[in-house]
Amino acid sequence: MMFVLAVCSALLAAGGALECEVCYAINSNTCSGHYEHCKSPRARCTVTLTEKTLQNDNGEMRSVVLEKSCGSVHSCSHPATLTTEEFRVRVTTMCCSQNYCNNGTVSWTALNSTENGLSCPSCFARNSQTCDVKSHVNCTGAENHCVQYSATREGGFTITVAGCASESMERSNGGIAFRGSSVAVHGMQNKNNGDSVRHNALLLSFLSIVTILPIYSQ
Repeated sequence: MMFVLAVCSALLAAGGALECEVCYAINSNTCSGHYEHCKSPRARCTVTLTEKTLQNDNGEMRSVVLEKSCGSVHSCSHPATLTTEEFRVRVTTMCCSQNYCNNGTVSWTALNSTENGLSCPSCFARNSQTCDVKSHVNCTGAENHCVQYSATREGGFTITVAGCASESMERSNGGIAFRGSSVAVHGMQNKNNGDSVRHNALLLSFLSIVTILPIYSQ
């Protein structure tokens, strides 16, 4: 009898779960895939847009990854941003709470680009676990943290960045910006121009999440 009740409860719970589309696309504002039942705490249908922009001698290179999935309400109300002089990441998420509500095409509103008064040391380096701070960057919107992140792809290639970050970016230890890598992360105090940003081995944290890091191939 207890077994029957347990099975019935499980079926009822599954029947009441929100069903959302799951897929991803590169440089597109839509994608299509399969559907999954969402479970708490990822109990909302979400659409997440991750934009990465890199400035170099050849101009601006930009990549966009669109992902539809189950997600948390927190991610919808807390955009994640990272800004350096050369490299920028913007992660914005839209939520909805009806079955299949994240299918179809989406349109996005611009993030807050108003300077907030905070200035952080800024640097960007490829294939290095250090980068030399030669300038500062003015933080915008909800970027209230100065951070450094080093991201290492399988095979050993590393990039290191320092700059402004929002609370969501800081709380994820850079995982939102550098999904698909082993990410070595530590916080950073404000430094003078020309200081070198280096790892503190006692503060390293490694994350593994699946997606794309286009900046490695540039």
